[in-house]
Amino acid sequence: MNAPPPNWADKRQRGLVRYLMIDGILYTGGPFAVVMQMLGLLFLRDEGQTVGQYFTSPRTWATFLLHGILFGLIVGYIKWRRAESAYAASTETH
Repeated sequence: MNAPPPNWADKRQRGLVRYLMIDGILYTGGPFAVVMQMLGLLFLRDEGQTVGQYFTSPRTWATFLLHGILFGLIVGYIKWRRAESAYAASTETH
């Protein structure tokens, strides 16, 4: 089994909500949303739509937020559970 991150005790003490907001949405969901928007610009842009029109479109911002928040929450929660399991296993053996 994997070891918990080195600063897991501090992150654990701050709580799940803060972890999901910072490590989940900001650090994981944000970059994912940026990559998805770049792919959307290349492959999903409407015919004749300029780059400026694409990035100022409400649909673009809605999908950006949706990708960032949902992906961040899901992956953040999975990472939290894995770190908790590793932390519990490491404290049991000591």
